[in-house]
Amino acid sequence: MTFSMRRFRAMLKKEWKDAVRNPQILLNAGMPILIAVLFRQKENEASDFTFLAIPILVAISITGAFVQANMIAEEKEKNTLRSLMLSPATKLEILAGKSATTTLFALIVIAACMLVSGVPDVNVFFLAVSSALLLFVFMALGTIIGLIARTASESSIIGLPVLLLFIFGPIFVPDLNLPALMSIIHFLPSQQFVMAISELHQGGGLSQIGGNLLNLIVWAVVTGALCFLVYGQKRFDK
Repeated sequence: MTFSMRRFRAMLKKEWKDAVRNPQILLNAGMPILIAVLFRQKENEASDFTFLAIPILVAISITGAFVQANMIAEEKEKNTLRSLMLSPATKLEILAGKSATTTLFALIVIAACMLVSGVPDVNVFFLAVSSALLLFVFMALGTIIGLIARTASESSIIGLPVLLLFIFGPIFVPDLNLPALMSIIHFLPSQQFVMAISELHQGGGLSQIGGNLLNLIVWAVVTGALCFLVYGQKRFDK
């Protein structure tokens, strides 16, 4: 079955209307902006890359994982997800429709965070590529969480370890002096994103961030494949 733009647009319109009326989704989208406000530098302080990188990371991860998980889990809670899965809409149309809404939320939140905390002085193209890859990874993780969870509330509980490990790991673990834990954190996409943007902030280019981008691409492929696999299993679960 071919991809139908008509079904995709209808799905996107429905998802957007449902999302903007959902207080839990709006709360998740507002959290990164609040964190950006808390991280905001005073005008008389020297530029600190942490104040620029962390709000972007939090915006991508929370909107990507939690908003996506909440939308899908809510469909399951309302018993409408199975009907959608068994409808003429293809797997790609369904996942793309929900991911497009999450992407719109992410772009709005990222723009707001950068407006509050400042725009990093880095190569815009590589910043966009790194951000897009990381957003894809978190949306895939969010989709998996939403498919596994039975309710919207349960999706937040299941997703909490993702928040703690993927978001706060790169922020706090380097200061704990725990080499074993840091070796695990090092391979996380969030840590690779921070490392890539840090290199770009110091004037680096593709040769400096090539390894980081490769790591993000591998994460995107693995999580994307796992997302389609879980979706296929949940489609026929009783």
